[in-house]
Parts: sequence; structure tokens; C-alpha cells
Amino acid sequence: MPLIKSPIRYHQPRKPSTLSVIWRMRTHLAFTLTPIILLPILFSFPQSQNEARCGYCVGIMAVYWVMEVIPLAVTALLPMVLYPLLGLMASDDVAQMYLPDISFLFIGGLMVAVAVQKCKLHNRVALFVLTTVPPQPCWIMLGFMLVTAFLSMWISNTATAALMVPIANSVIIELIKSNRRNQFTDSLLGEAVVEDRHNENSDGRRKSLGTFSTRDPTEILSKDEHQMAKGLLISVAFGANIGGTGTITGTPSNLVLLGQIKEIFPLADTDINFISWMVFALPLVTACLFMTWLTLVLIFFRKASKGHQTIKDKLRQKYDELPGLSFAEISVSICFLILLTLWITRDPYVVSGFGALFKTGHNFLKTFSYSPNKFRYVTDTTSAMLVAIILFAVPIQKPNFFGKTENIETLLDWKTVQAKFPWSVVLLLGGGFAMAAGVKESNLSYRVGEMMQLLQMFPVNVIMAICIFITIFLTNICSNTVTASIFIPIVAELAKSLEIHPLYFMIPTALASSMAFSLPVATPPNAIIFASGLLRVKDMLLAGTLATIECGLLAILFMMTWATYLFELDKFPLWAYTPAELVYRNHTLFDLLTNATAK
Repeated sequence: MPLIKSPIRYHQPRKPSTLSVIWRMRTHLAFTLTPIILLPILFSFPQSQNEARCGYCVGIMAVYWVMEVIPLAVTALLPMVLYPLLGLMASDDVAQMYLPDISFLFIGGLMVAVAVQKCKLHNRVALFVLTTVPPQPCWIMLGFMLVTAFLSMWISNTATAALMVPIANSVIIELIKSNRRNQFTDSLLGEAVVEDRHNENSDGRRKSLGTFSTRDPTEILSKDEHQMAKGLLISVAFGANIGGTGTITGTPSNLVLLGQIKEIFPLADTDINFISWMVFALPLVTACLFMTWLTLVLIFFRKASKGHQTIKDKLRQKYDELPGLSFAEISVSICFLILLTLWITRDPYVVSGFGALFKTGHNFLKTFSYSPNKFRYVTDTTSAMLVAIILFAVPIQKPNFFGKTENIETLLDWKTVQAKFPWSVVLLLGGGFAMAAGVKESNLSYRVGEMMQLLQMFPVNVIMAICIFITIFLTNICSNTVTASIFIPIVAELAKSLEIHPLYFMIPTALASSMAFSLPVATPPNAIIFASGLLRVKDMLLAGTLATIECGLLAILFMMTWATYLFELDKFPLWAYTPAELVYRNHTLFDLLTNATAK
């Protein structure tokens, strides 16, 4: 009987479904199809082609930014291509938008921050402050939030979170060891290795920024221990996101606000500078930190034990292990204090500062005798760039004039700047300014403002709340710089159309773009803590949603009270009008007075 050979069956690879193929190619499809799908916009305003063309450009940029079709900084370069091709602006004019005064303020401030990171001064400051707080877990968490918030005012939020997370991990280890009477070893829960990868993309999104432990945390931690660990890590992200709003250079969205004010309202006399912004923002930052701290305590620390002296001892040990204060740390501290002094004294808001000693240019409004203020030649950017340049000249070690003088390293060198400086954020800021310039030049902002006048049926504060929470929703799914760049011009035109002070809508929109607490992809600090492996999305959603509501309501309260008093937001400013509108209003007023006199 012949042998019957069964057919050999080879494993056939499973054919991918159409949906999976589309999902893998989504960025390529979006890049190709978006300009085609948005073509009808070009014909939406037949009587005003420039508005339609600008709307088309803004639509493409918005889709590319939200979907991250190409790198965010590359999308920011689209105005350099689209505006000249569509006849909106000349290439020379668009190029000038990418490096205005505000961008150089950002560059100078971050160069100082890079010098702080290079000499590890921020590490010393963080450990010193943490050794001063009581050993109870809830107070330790407050210490983490305060330190993180303070550091994020001066250096990038990403770098701050990357510094604080390993310190937080050490504290978590000590918490667990204390709970288990030292039967828990460091090997069960290794310190996080968080790398600030692609630092130049610090305002973008991160898929993975670090690793914590390959083991499932629920296998080695009790429920209460896991809760405390989650609360401590989330406090780092919240502190970084909130603290950045405390200074004008603390987060790119604040700089977007400053740049958009100058671009949309060239005659603006807002009195917003480094010191006046801190006077306004620091009380708000303090209130937000306190409320979010209470929220985290109620969610994660309700069953925490009363005291852990070993934690404080561990932090003290880490601080004592630091070498003595180096010449570099002293020099950077002095340069940093010089910069703060220059920023504060240039225009202290209550008296004339040293900026008044230098040449000034006349404000156009002075022609109409409405404002005695003048434009200053010396701005906060001047001080930032001066100190940044000095850092490239000061040696990193105490100079020995009788020793070798070859290859003396300085506090800051170009190699370090190239490696750590987020150059893409500079392009991202510039792209936002260029987009705003096109929106203004084409009168699209005026058309959008007219369309949004439907909101005038609501009270002013309700409109502001709507602007804030729409911005918060969007900033949780796309970059805060992108959100601010898109929405600040819109709310500015909305305020103007309703004859409300533009800053009454612009400032809270800028603040709201930094209130991204709910999702891991919302900000780099969120991604860093999520990469620890100790958090789930629902943990961040719960705490983040409550923090979002609290900070949004606090922003509304501060805008209605403190900001209104400080910046005189209860009056519609004359600088919000264009020169042509001012001339028209003067003629109208003159005619009314003439008719009244004749009667």
C-alpha cells in the first residue's frame, strides 16, 4: 500500500486589514490629502480671496500640527512657502516674523538655563529645599511641587521634570522601606532612568521618555504604597506645568502672548513686562499649586502614614554627598541674579527704571495726545542676550593667571548649547508669529471676529470661561505653543469686535494653554512621569480633570479681580484701534462736537 504523503502546510502570514494599513499610513495620507480636502476653503469667500487663501493656509497648519503629520517645527515653516505662493505676503516679510524680539528673549533666557543645567546648580537647589520640609508624605509632596514649580519658571519644564523624577523615585523607595520596616530593598524598585531625548523638540509630544522598572508595580507594591508613588510623580508634572506660567519666559505660550500682542496691536501700551507679569502670575501660581496639592492629597494620600524620618535622612544624605559649591555654580548664580536684577529694574512698573535712560521711539498714539508712553529701544531681550554672551566668556574654573591658559572651558560653550537647546521651539514660536501676521494682513482675523460675535449674547465672563475651557481641551491633545498660536489671535479679534479689552481674553487663553494635566501626551512632563510605569491613564485623567477645573476657575477669578485692577482691563484701550480707525473716530467725534455746538 503506497504511502500517502500529507501536503506540507506552511504558515501563511496574516494579511493586514485595510484599517490597520490606513492607520500605519495615516501621517502620509494626512500630509497628501489635507491640502486637497481643504481646497473648498479657497472658494468660501469669493469677495475676499486673501481671507480664503489665509484660511486655507491656517487650516493646513492646524491639521498638520494636531495630527503631528510632520515635526511641529517643520510645520511652522509652511508660511514661508504658502504665503508667498498664494500672494498673501512677500517672502522677506514672512521671514522677518520668525525672529522677532520675543524669540531672542526666549533664546537668551534658555541659554542661561542651559548654563544652570551644565553646572548642576538646579540639582543643589532642589535637594536643599526638599531637606527643609517636614517628613510627612503630604508635606514632602508639597515640597516637590514647590521646587518643581520654581525651577520650571527658569529652565524648561522638560528638564525640570527629568531632574525631579529620579529624586522622587528615591523618596518612593524610602517611603516603601519605611512602611515595611526596611525589609524592602532598592533592587525591587530601581531609580528611573529618564533621558531628555530630542531636547530640541521639548514642546512636542513624546512616545517614550524613560523607563522605571520592568516589573509590574502592583506585584511589588501594596495599594497604599502604589497610591503614594502615583501622587508623588503626578505632583512633579503638575508643578512643572503650573510653575512655567509664573514668568514671562517660563513657557513658550507666555512668549506667544507677548509676541502676538506686538504683532496684532503694534501700538499696544500694555505695561506687561517681566516684573508686572510676575506680580500678576505668582499669586495665581501659588493658588493653583495649593488647590492641586489638596486634590492630590485627597486622592492619593488619605491613608498615608504620619511620618517618615528616614526619607528626610535620605535626602539630607544626598545633599551632603554633593561636592562643595564650585566656582562654576557661584558664577552662574551671580549671572542669574544679575539677569533678574536687570529684568526687574528695567521698568519696575511703579517707578521709572534704567530703560528710561536709553534712546526711545515715540508711540504713534502720542500724535493724538492719548498716551505719553514711548517705545523703548532697550527691552528685556537686551538684558537676556547680554548675560548669555557673558556666560560664553567666564571660565568654568577659578582662573590661575600663572598657570596654563590653554583650552580654558567657559560656563557655556556652543557644543553644549547645540546639544541641549530646543531650537525647534524657536521655529515653532516664529511659525506662530508668521501665521498671525498673515491672518492680520489678510483681514481673516476680522472675519473670524465677526463670526464669533454670536457669543455676545453671553456675559463677558462667560465668554472668557468658554475661551479658557476650549483652549484647555485642545492643549491636552496638541502642543501648548500651537494652541496659543492659533487661539490668541482669534480671541483678540473677538474682544475687539465686542469692544472688550483684548488682554481680558488673550491672557487667560495663554494661561489655559499651559493647563494640560489630563493626558500623558499633553506635555513632556506628563509623558516623563507616565513612562515610569507606575501610572495608568485613568490615574492622570482623574487627578488631571479636577486640576484642570480648579485652575480654570482660578484663572477666571484672577482675571476678574487682580488682572483687571493691575492692567486696567475694565476699559477698552485706544491702542486696540488701527491708525485708520483712530482717525475715523477723531473725525466722528469732531463732527459730533461741531453739531452739538451749532445747536
